[in-house]
Amino acid sequence: LILRGISIEVGGHIGEPMWRTAWNFIFVVANLLLAILIGAALGNIVRGVPLNADGKFALAFFTNFSPYGNVGILDWFTVSVAVFMLVTFAAHGATALVLKTEGPVHDRSLRLARRLWKIVLLLLALVTFETWRVRPELFSGMTPKPIAWLGLVGVIIGAVMIFTGLRGKGELRAVLGSSLFIAGLMIAGAASVFPIMLHSTLAPENSLSAYKNAAAGHGLVIALIWWPIAFILSIGYALFIYRYYLGKVKASEDTQNLY
Repeated sequence: LILRGISIEVGGHIGEPMWRTAWNFIFVVANLLLAILIGAALGNIVRGVPLNADGKFALAFFTNFSPYGNVGILDWFTVSVAVFMLVTFAAHGATALVLKTEGPVHDRSLRLARRLWKIVLLLLALVTFETWRVRPELFSGMTPKPIAWLGLVGVIIGAVMIFTGLRGKGELRAVLGSSLFIAGLMIAGAASVFPIMLHSTLAPENSLSAYKNAAAGHGLVIALIWWPIAFILSIGYALFIYRYYLGKVKASEDTQNLY
């Protein structure tokens, strides 16, 4: 996150091509690592961690690369989820570039988005199968949860919006579908995991649930007050940025001036 912000800030202070290229490269690498980190962290939450009876755990970088027992941060399951999230975010970004650009960049982004979303669907099927192997109880626990089904509906509708939007002129529809697809995955996943917030790969009885490990009532009340305020501020900021940068980015308007 720090490298991402720094590269945006200082990349335009010097007109030397090598300076700008270096910071552009750092920006790309930082975003790649961030996507991989998010995916690996998500994989650890779904798979679980080696919680002992005291509710404590320690994770090596990797152990025997197995998602069972005394696991590490990386194994074949968490790596799969990390790759899936990386490709999904890349597809989402390419779809957004289709909406925001024109000319050669638009055409390249469109071709890339179409290819990446096909790969995303294949990886989604693979990760779904792997999740069933690692945590089969998540699928049986999803059945009585309407929110989980709502998330799955969002994934399906989002996928339809993506492919129909990229096939025609529905660029905005494709971006909205991409956002709905990712949101649907998060909603379905969170609903399936709940109420177990941290699963133990050593013994299921060591797992931490939302009910047994919730904060005190006073802390929850404070969170309930501040969370909607923070959420409204976040949505307001996103809408402001969207309106400020409304429309396509035109190459003719990019003067590459120093700032």
